[in-house]
Amino acid sequence: MDNGIQFTSSRKFLTISPIVLYILTSFYTKYDPTHFFINTCSLLSVLLPKLPQFHGVRVFGINKY
Repeated sequence: MDNGIQFTSSRKFLTISPIVLYILTSFYTKYDPTHFFINTCSLLSVLLPKLPQFHGVRVFGINKY
């Protein structure tokens, strides 16, 4: 996406939108520990691959070829 260029407008949008959804869902579930844990895991699974340190890294060999 964007030829590997970091922090473009589309990447910023795709980073901010899950964070906003995370905050909203945490608020509406009243910070229930079960939902909070599930939402945190989901947020991390979406945001960690977007970090510059993970550019080109394949998790568990997925999409290796």
